[in-house]
Amino acid sequence: MAAHAHTAIFNFMVDNKRLELKKYIRPFYDPYNFPVKDVNSKDIVCRTSDMSSKNTDTCDVTAGSKVGVVFRTGESSEKIVLSRSHKGPCLVYLAPMESNGEGDVWFKIFEEGYDKATDQWCSEHVIDAKGELAIPLPSDIANGEYLLRAEIIALHAADSVGGAEFYSNCVQIKVSGGGSAKPKGVSIPGVYKADDPGIHIDIHEKIESYPIPGPKVYVSGSSNNSSESNGSGGSSGSGSGSDKNEKPSTPDNGKDEELNSSDGDSGADPEPTTNEVPPPRCKPTRKR
Repeated sequence: MAAHAHTAIFNFMVDNKRLELKKYIRPFYDPYNFPVKDVNSKDIVCRTSDMSSKNTDTCDVTAGSKVGVVFRTGESSEKIVLSRSHKGPCLVYLAPMESNGEGDVWFKIFEEGYDKATDQWCSEHVIDAKGELAIPLPSDIANGEYLLRAEIIALHAADSVGGAEFYSNCVQIKVSGGGSAKPKGVSIPGVYKADDPGIHIDIHEKIESYPIPGPKVYVSGSSNNSSESNGSGGSSGSGSGSDKNEKPSTPDNGKDEELNSSDGDSGADPEPTTNEVPPPRCKPTRKR
């Protein structure tokens, strides 16, 4: 049974529209929304027991456009995103599909951490945006098929080594209209260590700055800088290879906010909504 405190990606977004439930997303393992806590586990890649692409359709997207993912606790839990206590950064990577995520192939295209001015984390922005995370795609990457890996790292128990929780899933996309850039990548697993300062941290103490884990974000037109580490002095705000992530929509007051503040697993899920309408431009290209 899925836990209401946890989360997974259930929708991909194109043109600000949520696509069909689970379409284009690598199949989840069961239980699908439980986190990975071992940074050396292969499960940290996509949280799936099926790392082949044959059972997943691929979505056509345009380089330089803005896509998105939708986090929520379950198929019918449209308005329950993640426990608000599970605070942490959001990170998004790309890897060529032909690599199947193996080797030094993952380059980061987006990150958002902690905003000291508002005392808020990216995870809280995702909750306030009803689970949506907007992702600008680099404009100059080579055309072709990619795995898009998005994750939230929950740090509520990260004061102990091994306490951080990784909520990652992968979407299959096919990019057109791009350039020739093939950014240098890092290995997942391998890019994170359990005692990295952005993974082993007590967020319940006052935070002056937060080092976002992993490499620097690839910036379109740059000299393939994605394999360079953020280091201990990494950015605590947000960044992407294009424009910054749009501000999330204002949440509804009342019951939705209460659900996203709860750590419990009790209570009935809300009725699903019907806004999962795929736009004409995004279609399955093939199954392998």
